[in-house]
Amino acid sequence: MSMTLSWKIFSLLFILSIILLATGCISSNHRPSDSGGIINVSPPPAPPITLNPSIASRLFVQCSGRGNSSFSSGAGEPFITINPVSHTYIGDIITFDGTTNLPQGETLRLQIYSGEFVPCRKFTAGCEGQVRPCCGGLGETIPVIAGPCGISSWSWDVNTSLHGFVPDGEYIIAASGKNSLVQNSSIFTVSGIPQPNLTLNLPKNDPDSNALLLSGQVNTGNGPDEKLLITISSDSGKRLSYTIPLSRDRTRYRWNLTLKKPELFPYNFYTVNVTSESNPGIHIIRTFLYNNEPQYNSYNPYGP
Repeated sequence: MSMTLSWKIFSLLFILSIILLATGCISSNHRPSDSGGIINVSPPPAPPITLNPSIASRLFVQCSGRGNSSFSSGAGEPFITINPVSHTYIGDIITFDGTTNLPQGETLRLQIYSGEFVPCRKFTAGCEGQVRPCCGGLGETIPVIAGPCGISSWSWDVNTSLHGFVPDGEYIIAASGKNSLVQNSSIFTVSGIPQPNLTLNLPKNDPDSNALLLSGQVNTGNGPDEKLLITISSDSGKRLSYTIPLSRDRTRYRWNLTLKKPELFPYNFYTVNVTSESNPGIHIIRTFLYNNEPQYNSYNPYGP
């Protein structure tokens, strides 16, 4: 009899709990307390958000543009970004830079080494501070510079005319902090083509052909397909125009123009304008005095 009564009580309690759940009086996020009441059970906290470096860089731009100093991108795992290196010529000074969420007072270890893999001897001489293959590379420790929004910055200048850089070489820059707990790397190249330039040498007499010779060097990145537009004007109002090709001299390109002396008036100032046909932004302008004598007034062909 007692067993039957216990079963009926259990059944009634079970039916009552179902009714309470259906009406919302209790929920799965509640549980009875030790004192018999009901306490709220909070869901587990969400995991911390880790910012992707590229997203952090964009947030830095947005936040610094809005002047929001309360925003902090420093949450989550530490990161270091390295900005892409623009086209660089041998002899240029490269400014490597980037961002990090490491705070001010931290330092970064930066290193550049060759991306070329070659068999190396056990001992190498003269490798200190060199980026040549088999050398330890060029290294520097720099401080982190504090910035807005919890994003810091870093910068490092390197002269490619030093440290063993070679034309058309591929190199790796690596950045690390927090005893190498956070690190990043990027690949860049140093072009062997000199920086775009155009020169005009001092005019020369050619007594054999009764002519005046104009010449110079040129590099526009367009190689042998480049042509030069040359205009020569005098203070007497005469104007001459030419379009000339280039000639190759080993690793450089040269240009030459022969002016017949009957085309020129003695004791006139002549202004020579030499312009790249493919890139008019590359040009040079010089003025000289033609006096029909072997020597001419000297001037600086590379000056403004």
